[in-house]
Amino acid sequence: MKLVIGRLPLTRVKEAVALLTRAFMPDPIFSYYFPDANRRAEVFRAFFNDVVRTHIRFGHVYAAMMDEKIVAAAVWRPPDAGQSTARDLRRQTLTENRVRAIDPKAAVALFEGFAGLESGHPSEPHWYLFFIGVEPEMQDSGIGSRLLAPVLENADRSRAPCYLETPFPRTHDFYRRLGFVIDVEGHPFAGAPTLWAMTRAPK
Repeated sequence: MKLVIGRLPLTRVKEAVALLTRAFMPDPIFSYYFPDANRRAEVFRAFFNDVVRTHIRFGHVYAAMMDEKIVAAAVWRPPDAGQSTARDLRRQTLTENRVRAIDPKAAVALFEGFAGLESGHPSEPHWYLFFIGVEPEMQDSGIGSRLLAPVLENADRSRAPCYLETPFPRTHDFYRRLGFVIDVEGHPFAGAPTLWAMTRAPK
């Protein structure tokens, strides 16, 4: 089957959110705060809906499709993204309220951790890979690298660095092959497993 890479249409956000939820269910940080799988899936649906809808207006939310089915999605924030809009902030507040309704204590720790991540970003303008998720049964098949290629090529042309965080040790080699290096290993989420920050210099 042919793999098609393109920008995610607004009409298919729900499909992308469902795909990202399936892909991130093993996430060790979210699993630590939300050990119940049903609650974790509910948190992910609210969270990814917020992230995808906030970033799709920048034009760099990408999907990989086979036979019109979304099998992978990647959310990038470009260097010129600017400040959040009033609509973004309202959506974020709604998401935080939904997560608090599921588990108030876990929600506080989770969102405090996310708030602290911003200080670790490079000081210069950069591309931020918010998330990439591949259908679980299709992981390690090369789809992820193809999905990231458009922005990595753009970053190389414009001489801009890229930045990401990952809680998955097994993804380190994948990102290294794409040119990323580990900058920081830490625990920005209180009590939760390790998170790694990685950067990529333009080639």
